[in-house]
Amino acid sequence: MIELTVTIPDHHPALTAWTLPPEQLEFTSLPSQLLPKLARQTERFPVTVLDEGRPIGFFLLAAGEHRDKYLPEPDPAALALTSLSIDPACQGRGIGLAAMQGVPGFVQRHFPDTRRIVLAVNQRNHTALRLYARAGFVISHTREGPVGPQWVMELPLTPA
Repeated sequence: MIELTVTIPDHHPALTAWTLPPEQLEFTSLPSQLLPKLARQTERFPVTVLDEGRPIGFFLLAAGEHRDKYLPEPDPAALALTSLSIDPACQGRGIGLAAMQGVPGFVQRHFPDTRRIVLAVNQRNHTALRLYARAGFVISHTREGPVGPQWVMELPLTPA
């Protein structure tokens, strides 16, 4: 069973044990790159994807400037989803989709004032685009990203 939870130090060894193939690394950051920087962060929130209690995935939810760079204007009622990665040994089993389908409930439990989730996908990353579209995200606009043009996608949330 796939579950989303706030990342805790006990998750770090498993989350930092994997790397991704070069074609995926071009588009995301690894937990091993991000976790050391997060201790001093107040606007980025690490989330662990668990499979039967085992940490096998990771992403960030971001507010403030980390969120606003994806938007035409700041929106305090939005959160950005960034840096999704799934352990390569677990890919291809629908875990990414299950995790993304769980994001709305997770956000509503932990960030009840959030009204939409936004993310950016490099236009060459067709696998991620399909994943997010299947999870209900829709393209809202484009922006220039660090490795080329990106689609900005969003998922509106229904108030609880």
